[in-house]
Amino acid sequence: MIEVDGSFGEGGGQLLRYSVALAALLGEELRVFNIRAKRDNPGLRPQHMAAVKFIAQLAKAQVEGLHVGSTEILFRPSRKRLEGGTYSVYIGTAGSITLFLQATLPVLLAAKGSVVLEVRGGTSVRWSPPYYYFENVLLPLFSKVGVNASSKLVRHGFYPEGGGIVRVTTYPSYPLSPLKLVRSDKVGLIEGISYVGNLPCSIASRQAISAKSSLEKMGYHVGEIRLDCDTPSVGRGTGIVLWAKVGEGIVGGDSIGEKGKPAEVVGAEAAEALYKSLRLGVPVDPHASDNLAIYLSLADGESFFETSEVTLHLETALELCKQILGSEYYIEKSSIGVRVSIRGVGFR
Repeated sequence: MIEVDGSFGEGGGQLLRYSVALAALLGEELRVFNIRAKRDNPGLRPQHMAAVKFIAQLAKAQVEGLHVGSTEILFRPSRKRLEGGTYSVYIGTAGSITLFLQATLPVLLAAKGSVVLEVRGGTSVRWSPPYYYFENVLLPLFSKVGVNASSKLVRHGFYPEGGGIVRVTTYPSYPLSPLKLVRSDKVGLIEGISYVGNLPCSIASRQAISAKSSLEKMGYHVGEIRLDCDTPSVGRGTGIVLWAKVGEGIVGGDSIGEKGKPAEVVGAEAAEALYKSLRLGVPVDPHASDNLAIYLSLADGESFFETSEVTLHLETALELCKQILGSEYYIEKSSIGVRVSIRGVGFR
């Protein structure tokens, strides 16, 4: 049985989600204890339970301790290969769809056939990647190791109502290929999407103009920042996501609007977030690094990438994969960024 102390490292929901995903892939029993022990409201929350329940459904697993506030679960998956098919999941209110996909996507890729999954929840939620970052930064990075998946935003879901809808399609993708992404002075055209839900389109336009102006003052070329003012939405909200190719990689920056926060500040924040990666020429931004780590740990062979900083989420993901999979990693810091090397286990 795999045993994971849910309080180590980042000590939050990411640790639980990744642990359950890896146990499902390996077909091994898992015990996670001290779940979110460092948080003000320790234990499972509804958004964490949604991911565990769905993975259990895919893996035909039995789960003990799956209730709000629980600080320990036992996860017993079947050793049969996961089934493809069509699924629908409701996370509840504004639970982050992208964090749900962070856990479930690696499992979906191991199914016998294609999977079509419709998820309902939040698409722009604080402390999680906005949907357009998932679509335009994370999925393109994952595709470089062989992840065969696509997604579509059907409806925005803003805090606190949620109610957003994302449709994801996946195909069998293992074994994954190793990846090598190095620093580069070649920065492609910056693109982006500025969006609103149930608010004037002028707000999205102001966000885009502010972001473009900020980046051009920094000396970068900015292409089209598309305005999304027509996608259906539950609740009101705004946001902007920017991205650019750096060498063979892609980096992003984003910001979400809040009540009383001017559109110009939202745009400038996203530009500043992107600039932190562009100025160093790194091909992976720090928010993508921990998402990429699990795939490289599963991949067949040696991988490495360069990023601007080592986050606690990245360190936690790397150590967890080492503990459960037996992958290896090495972090080398310098004045111009960080190189992360990973020896994957060649999961099949």
